[in-house]
Amino acid sequence: MRNLWTAVALAALLAGCNQPSGKDGQTVTPGPGGFVPPVEPAAKAPAPAAAPVVIGFSHVKGEDLFGYYIPNTEVKIGNYRLENVTFGQEDDFNKWEAGEQSGPWGPITFDFVDVTSQKGETELGAPNYTRTIRVLPTSYKIGGGNVQFTGTDVTLGQVQFDGTIDTAALKRARAGGPGGETETVLRTGLSIGGKPFKNLSFNWFGGD
Repeated sequence: MRNLWTAVALAALLAGCNQPSGKDGQTVTPGPGGFVPPVEPAAKAPAPAAAPVVIGFSHVKGEDLFGYYIPNTEVKIGNYRLENVTFGQEDDFNKWEAGEQSGPWGPITFDFVDVTSQKGETELGAPNYTRTIRVLPTSYKIGGGNVQFTGTDVTLGQVQFDGTIDTAALKRARAGGPGGETETVLRTGLSIGGKPFKNLSFNWFGGD
């Protein structure tokens, strides 16, 4: 008889140890008749929101963003470094959006240099690199200081740009001229060939 009670106690102990866990790892207590409620599956984390896709070409007329925007920190993918982002004049945007998209320049252009290529000189005697890549837009949307851009290159892959131009800072930079105080006028995120570059800032240069 003693052996029978010992076997019953051991079976009860093993049954208690093998109870399934509930939500957040809590032990589920059996209900009447030994019924164990089903375990709720853990909630899945929501999928990240997809980046907005820009289609076509559009800009707010009358916004003058012309100039060269120079990155304050190095933006480099492989051997290629981003030298500047160039914004054209109003007429450049109008022609591009009307279908005149031939030639080496676009209303927004990304210029990259191969830092391993041989250095040459510009017409003004400034050093430059002999191997470059110029990325033209496949889509853009500009207005109210917001700039979204997409372009593609066979070497670099897709270039995506989503930033904000401080139009007040841009006006101050223009008024200051070449000898004026350097000020950040553009803040943006950038993706080159799927590699993200976050929290970038750019200064403005009006050209020679």
